[in-house]
Amino acid sequence: MSLPRLRSPYGLAEPLDGRASLLVRPYLMAHERQEVRTRRLTLVRAADLGIDLDARSLHGVEVAR
Repeated sequence: MSLPRLRSPYGLAEPLDGRASLLVRPYLMAHERQEVRTRRLTLVRAADLGIDLDARSLHGVEVAR
């Protein structure tokens, strides 16, 4: 009986699920989740206060586009 031929993950048709991999550290995922929460909160606050986040001025000076 021979051993099965090893296959490279690069030859698979579907991508690997990173959440199922042991190489993904829990603290990294927690950090990414916190970044998403912070971005969402910033957008909500800006919308509530009527702040235009696409303004092309910094400290009152018009900047190039």
